[in-house]
Amino acid sequence: MNTSKNMHNKTHTTAVVLIPPESVQPSIQKLRRIHDRNFVRWMPHITLLYPFAEQHDFGSIIPALTQAAQQIAPFSVELVRFDAFRHRKSCTMFLVPEPEGEIVRLHSKLMHYLPDYDDTARFAGGFHPHLSVGQFQHRSLQTEQQRLQSEWQPIHCEMGAISLIYRSSETDDRFVVAEQFPFTLSS
Repeated sequence: MNTSKNMHNKTHTTAVVLIPPESVQPSIQKLRRIHDRNFVRWMPHITLLYPFAEQHDFGSIIPALTQAAQQIAPFSVELVRFDAFRHRKSCTMFLVPEPEGEIVRLHSKLMHYLPDYDDTARFAGGFHPHLSVGQFQHRSLQTEQQRLQSEWQPIHCEMGAISLIYRSSETDDRFVVAEQFPFTLSS
């Protein structure tokens, strides 16, 4: 079922994400507070769909998000190792959510219901789940990655829902959760 007809207006003020449970966020936030220029704007998250639908389209998008979530069972993720995307002028370091399989499967379900929002699938190598922790210069990336890896205590957590988030002037331009969609499939 494709419910995205005529809904291809996209904005960078909304997204569909996985948010780690609050109980595991302090160590992630400790890193992000120091290294991530987007610390204030974004909560810790793994991006699934971004850019996404405009806020006024949420009502027509919610059924698709609900259906996709109902086809996923809650799953475990470990955040053990760091990797990085290399951009022209800087690098983005991130934690790799492992195993990636369930997140990739979830992303595929979302793509089935909302194919117009495929921006995260268009990167070289396709969709690549990650939890960004900061931006670094090319010259310091390897040293910083080794340092962070040696100090990092792995995190194990359960993912139980996707979140539809938005930012606006009413939220001081910070992303907030509009709605969560629990995973309801029995494992």
